[in-house]
Amino acid sequence: MSWTPDQNALEQLKHIFKGTLSSNNQERKLANDALIQAKENSEIENYLLTLLIIDDHTTGSDVRAAAGINLKNHILKNKYDTATTIDRSFLLNNIMKGLNSNDLLVRNITGNVITTLFSIYGLDKWSSSLSQLIQLANSPTSASSNDYTTQESAMSALSKICEDSYLQLDQEINGERPLNYLIPELLKILDLPLSNSTFKIKSFVIHCINQFILLNTQSFLIIIDLYLEKIFQLAQLIDNINNKDNLKDLNLLKKNIIISFLSILETRPDKLVPHIEGILNYCLHILNSTNSSQELSLESCEFLFSLSNSADFKFLFTIDKLKIILPILLDKMIYSEDDLLNIEIEDEKDDTNIEDKDDDIKPNFIKSKDARAVSNGNNKNGTSNGNINDNDKNDDDQEDNEEDDEDDDDDEDEDGTDTYWSLRKCSAATLDILSENLPQEVLVLALPILQNKITSSEWPVREAAILAFGAMSSSFISLAKDKLPELVPFLVDLLKDPNPRVRQITCWTLSRYVIWINEEAYEGGNYSNYFQPTFQSIMNCTLDSKKIVQEAACSALSSFIEESDLNLIEKNLNNLLNLFTECFKIYQKKNLIILYDCIQTFVEKMGYENLSADPNYVQILLPPLLNKWNSLNDEDNALWPLLECMASIAATLKDLFAPYAIPIYERSLTILSNCIIMDQNCSIDPNINSPEKDFIVTSIDLIDGLIQGFEYHSIDLINYNGDSKNSSNLVDLLLVCFEDYNQDVRQSAYALLGDLAIYVINILKPQLHSIFLSIGNEINNRSLETYPVYNNAIWSLGEIIIRLSHTEIENYLENFLNLLIPLINDSSLQTTVLENCSICLGRMGENGSQILAPRLIEFIQPWCKYTLNLIDNEEKQTSVLGMIKIISLNPNEGFGGLSTQQGKINLAKFLEVLGSYIDASSFLQNEFYKLILNFKQLLGDEIWENQILKFVNPKIRPNISI
Repeated sequence: MSWTPDQNALEQLKHIFKGTLSSNNQERKLANDALIQAKENSEIENYLLTLLIIDDHTTGSDVRAAAGINLKNHILKNKYDTATTIDRSFLLNNIMKGLNSNDLLVRNITGNVITTLFSIYGLDKWSSSLSQLIQLANSPTSASSNDYTTQESAMSALSKICEDSYLQLDQEINGERPLNYLIPELLKILDLPLSNSTFKIKSFVIHCINQFILLNTQSFLIIIDLYLEKIFQLAQLIDNINNKDNLKDLNLLKKNIIISFLSILETRPDKLVPHIEGILNYCLHILNSTNSSQELSLESCEFLFSLSNSADFKFLFTIDKLKIILPILLDKMIYSEDDLLNIEIEDEKDDTNIEDKDDDIKPNFIKSKDARAVSNGNNKNGTSNGNINDNDKNDDDQEDNEEDDEDDDDDEDEDGTDTYWSLRKCSAATLDILSENLPQEVLVLALPILQNKITSSEWPVREAAILAFGAMSSSFISLAKDKLPELVPFLVDLLKDPNPRVRQITCWTLSRYVIWINEEAYEGGNYSNYFQPTFQSIMNCTLDSKKIVQEAACSALSSFIEESDLNLIEKNLNNLLNLFTECFKIYQKKNLIILYDCIQTFVEKMGYENLSADPNYVQILLPPLLNKWNSLNDEDNALWPLLECMASIAATLKDLFAPYAIPIYERSLTILSNCIIMDQNCSIDPNINSPEKDFIVTSIDLIDGLIQGFEYHSIDLINYNGDSKNSSNLVDLLLVCFEDYNQDVRQSAYALLGDLAIYVINILKPQLHSIFLSIGNEINNRSLETYPVYNNAIWSLGEIIIRLSHTEIENYLENFLNLLIPLINDSSLQTTVLENCSICLGRMGENGSQILAPRLIEFIQPWCKYTLNLIDNEEKQTSVLGMIKIISLNPNEGFGGLSTQQGKINLAKFLEVLGSYIDASSFLQNEFYKLILNFKQLLGDEIWENQILKFVNPKIRPNISI
């Protein structure tokens, strides 16, 4: 498209931008109003582009930058308009010219506009973009060999495109794969002469290629050897450069080279084998260099960490190499100067009487759920729900010296509290791995260094040594127990250190030795008296004047409660209850979350029997929690962790919780209902804010805790005041939750559904059809990510099916069989899913054996495999009894024909399930006996002894002999 601007309009727009940059408020307001009106022009993007890329001296850099930023924002605002509604041909054909500008700011903003356009149009609608950028990256800016400004800007834009669109570039477009063209071209650019001016260009090239290494794409694999050769050469060359004027770009280049090594280590470690010692030495050199940035050092340490984790490269870590590695790691565990500055600032507002800001609290408190770990013990089979939470760390963004109006999305806490992934933490994690893999060698080399550091007068050195003792705890406990009688009391004394960071890390380190401290006390060892002083000192630290120490101490206390023998905690029961009360008086918002978790751990450890021994226990435990409960409104995010804590307490305390149950249940139901209504309304009215899903999740979990606690009396709670509408309301709300897009919501909803089925099945019956449809949809629409959800759905289905009559379930069984049989035969699924499938299929046989019997051969083998190792409990018993009913209808053909070899093997495997049952009731034993006797009579003694029992595990044969 050929387009020419109206010069008057262009000058007017230029004048408007000057006004928007004015220091005069009135002038700036008028200009902004005029700009809003100007943007109504359908050709505004063309005008903005013209201002951005004009390179005469009549337009100031600030105006051009403002035009460019507005251009990018205008494109983003209209991002979802199709290419047919906005004609951007002039923009697409001319935007690259901005990369030739003499103005750095203009070049950088042009790069941002290019990457924004690419995110919308991609190669399929902007096919020339990639080749244009490559051409610019290959073309000298001027005759001067040292001027690479255009190449740098082009590569900057290209690196962002590769970062954002790496998957798209690895897909075929019009029969060709862009990467097959792109990667060889990038390698050519990597051959540019090495100089201060090309450090950043080469860094961008490597950053681009790094985006594709983890894809294991053929486009990269065919050039991997050539690429390694080039970056090895480059690493050698830049290692000899000592140019402090351009140290930032040099460090960035080294960092991206290390990232390449790390990515190849993860995907094709075999390619690094011939060079691995050189790479290791290179990383250690970087770690030990005073010129290395924190980011570069962290990346080098990451490589060392991954190398330590690899069994293939264990040979590298010789004594001589460890003599180099360990001192470096121990030094890097010391807080950096920047950390210390941040710590100094943070400590000024860390006193316990200073109220937390909302920004101090992470936005999501929902923990990995194990909803059935309390009360019924059904979790022992792995039949409960469970999330897998990864501790993600954020990589530093690729530095490109750009100035634009985008906010940085950086989740790292730069406050010196060491809550983010850092060089210090990576060094400690590497030490931890090395001490596990090579405990004796690491102990011998590190211990003398640590003994010197831990008595240092400088608290950061002292603190890092304590951290190291914590990181090496497993090797100390396994190989150096003789050192612990001296170390543990020394650490306990350090809990009184004047520096709060020392007290903080000492709490964590002591928690790493809880196993040894507990064993000594439990077994009456020589150092059994160490437990109480250590435990008491940790308790004292929970009331520290500094919030960071409170947090660490409370977490350590949870570890001691969880890991220690119950008798040891029972002796401190009263003290702990009183301690929790004192903590509530001084803890701010953030540490209350840790306190709730600690109380939950304590309650689950003590259990109903201990906490019901004295009425005063509950009278001390609950009032502080209820005070918090009453002080928070229904929209306060601080309710989330409290709801989780109360759920566990309600499930454990059972009838002891009765005086508080009704208002707590009704409030939970109200929160759930209001959130669902808000969620539905916000989809209609965009002015209504969507509620946080965590309100829904935690309110469901608390209702579930109450159901688990009150068991069969739950119906009285649900229908309080005789209002049966409450029960229908709860089920109606659950049906909505089953359709929620949020996995945590559905996961908790199905956990509650299963418990309702166990204790109050009748309230589900009016909605059975809808419930079964939801369960079926969840299983049918399953994905790798949703397995905790459909796992709970299958578990709840089993709990429902076993409690219904044949008439109530017969119309649904065939459909559920069609869903579950493919699942139980898919060995790639998680074990807990397969075990739940087994239990559910067996339970279907209780009242649906006639429907299952003809299809028994389709699932009998995996059913035996996954039922065999289940713990003997009610779930397994009902499943086995249901299977016996199914088999009894067709004892011969059900196994695939007992005259066939496979049929005999299938029968033998089923007999192994029966014979391995340890804790069978008398009724179950009688059913086993009758079934075995029937088969023996059916087959005859000779076949039974010589053709069936030979396939049964010899250890189990005596259990099925008659």
